[in-house]
Amino acid sequence: MRGNISRRSLIKGGAIAAAGAAIAGIAGCAPTTKESASQTNSSELPPDLRNADFEYSVVELDPISEFDTEETYDIVVVGAGCAGVPAVLTAVEEGASVACLQKEATVSANGNGCSFVVKAASNAAGIMRWRSDWAKLNDWRINPALFQYYIDFAEEAVPWVIERGIEEGITPIEFLTDSSVRYDDGGIVAVCDATQESNQDLMVALAKRAEAQGATFYYETPCVQLVQSDDGTVTGAIGKTSDGKYIKLNANKGVILAAGDYMNNDSMVDRNMHDAKMYPKVLVNHTGDGHILGILAGGRMAPLGHARQIHTNYIGPFMFFPFLALSAEGKRFCNETVGMSSLNIPMSYTTRPEDAGKHFRLFDSKKENYYPNGLGVSPATLVGEGSAWMDPSILVSGNTLEELCENAGIPVSDGMESIKRYNEMCAQGRDDDFGVPGDYLVAMDTPPYYCIKGDVGMSGINAGVMVDDRYRVIDENDNPIPGLYAAGIQAGNPCGGINWNMPGGFSNSHIFTAGRYTVIHALTGDTAPSNPSGFDKVKKYFAGPDGSYMWDDPSCASAIVTW
Repeated sequence: MRGNISRRSLIKGGAIAAAGAAIAGIAGCAPTTKESASQTNSSELPPDLRNADFEYSVVELDPISEFDTEETYDIVVVGAGCAGVPAVLTAVEEGASVACLQKEATVSANGNGCSFVVKAASNAAGIMRWRSDWAKLNDWRINPALFQYYIDFAEEAVPWVIERGIEEGITPIEFLTDSSVRYDDGGIVAVCDATQESNQDLMVALAKRAEAQGATFYYETPCVQLVQSDDGTVTGAIGKTSDGKYIKLNANKGVILAAGDYMNNDSMVDRNMHDAKMYPKVLVNHTGDGHILGILAGGRMAPLGHARQIHTNYIGPFMFFPFLALSAEGKRFCNETVGMSSLNIPMSYTTRPEDAGKHFRLFDSKKENYYPNGLGVSPATLVGEGSAWMDPSILVSGNTLEELCENAGIPVSDGMESIKRYNEMCAQGRDDDFGVPGDYLVAMDTPPYYCIKGDVGMSGINAGVMVDDRYRVIDENDNPIPGLYAAGIQAGNPCGGINWNMPGGFSNSHIFTAGRYTVIHALTGDTAPSNPSGFDKVKKYFAGPDGSYMWDDPSCASAIVTW
C-alpha cells in the first residue's frame, strides 16, 4: 500500500514520543449521610478492590469532614491529561464553571497521534466492515458501543482539538488520510490521521487557554474522595493540597474522572495483568486512583482481559520492518513478522526479567530485493551520515558483523552464531527455526551493518471502570451512577484483546472525545456542542497537493494496516 512510510512513521521516537508522568489520582466513597464522604471500612471493600490496592493509591477511606476551602462549580474534572484538559476547555467554552484537580505539578499528557472517520466520505458498509476487522483482530473483544462513540463523535472532537491547538500555536506535524480503506465490495471508510510533536505541549497550551477563559486548576492537589448524596448521586470531589489541607469542590452538573491507568499499582497489576510485570513501565504515578474511585462510588471494573499498549523505542518507520531479532543474549527469539505491539508475547518466553524488554534488531545496506512491505523503501535508504534516523543512542553501525555486535553490545560469539544460522535460513529460502515466510528472509551480507538497540515497554493499560454509551460510570446492574462520568484510558473497555490492536490514533482520539463529550452530556443531557468543529474546519490540512484525499485514490488500501 502506498503512503505508509509517511503515515505514522516519519516521526523520530516512534509511536510514543511524549510519554510523561501520571495523570491525577483520586479516591471514592459510598454515601452514609445526606451528603458525606465515604466511611467504607477496609473490611467492607467491593469485590473488585483489595486492601493492598490502597498502598499505592492516594485514596483515603477515612471520612473527611473538615475543609480549608469549599467551592461550587458546574463541572469538576479529576486529572489534567488528554481527557481532562479537553473536558475543562469544553466546559468553559460551553459557558460552565469548572475546576480541575491534578495530582502532578503540571499537565501530564502522553502520546502524539489521533484519528477520526469522515462519515460523509464513507459509507455504512465500509464503516461496519472496518469496525469488524478491528474487532476480529482483537478476538471480537472490542466494546462496540465505545468504538461507535469514537466513530460518531471523534469526527467533531479531534478537529476541535486540532483547531484549538493551532490557535495556540501548536500545529500537528503530519496530516494524512492513507489509513483509509476501499474494500473490494464497495465499502469505503475515510480516515484522517494527525500527529502532534507532543501531546504534552498541546495539552499544556490548551490548559492555559482554559485558564485564561476562567477555568481553575488545582495542581499538586489530588482528589482523595468523592462526595455522594443519599440517592448515590456524585455531588463533588475532595482534593488534598501539597501542605495537607482538604478542599471540597461541589459539582452541580457532574464529576469527570480522567485519572489515568493502574500500571504503577503493583497490587492491581498483579491481580489483573500478572504477565505484564516483567516489562518496564513507561509512565509513573498511574496508580489506579480513578478506578478505585469509580468502584467505591458503586461502579465496577472492566472484566478481564485488560488490553495493554506495548511500544518500543524504534525510531520512525523502522517499526514496520521484520528485521532479524536477537535477545540480550544474542539469540534469535521470535518470528520477526510479529508486530511491534505484540512483541512482548514472544519475549515473555525467552527474555530474562532482568533484561526488561531489551533486544536487538539487525539489518544491512541492501537497497533492493528487500522485505515485501508497504513502505516502498528499504531501510538502508533511511540511514547514513546526516540522516535523522541515526540516533547513536538507538541505532549503531559496523563495517563488519563482529564490529556491529561489539558496537551494539551484543555478545559477539552468540550474536555471530545467530547471524550465521539466520543467513543459512535465508540461503535455503525457508525458516526451519521460527517459520518466517521465505520472501521475508533477508540475509545480513551487505556492509555496513546496522542495529537498533530496542526496548519494549508498557505504555498503557486500556481497561477501567465500566461505562455506558455516554461514558457514565455504571453499577453492577448497568445503571448509570448519577453525576459521575469516566473518560480516558480509565474508562470502560474499548479494546479487550491481550494487546492493544486498534486503529492508529484511536487511543488518543477516544480519550479526547470522551473528555469533551462527557462534559457536553453532563451539562445538556445531549451530545451537541454549542460551537462545533468538524472535518470541514480542518480539511485543507489533510488534502494532498492536488486537493485530493486517499479515499478517492484508486491505490487506496483495500484492507486495514496493522503495526
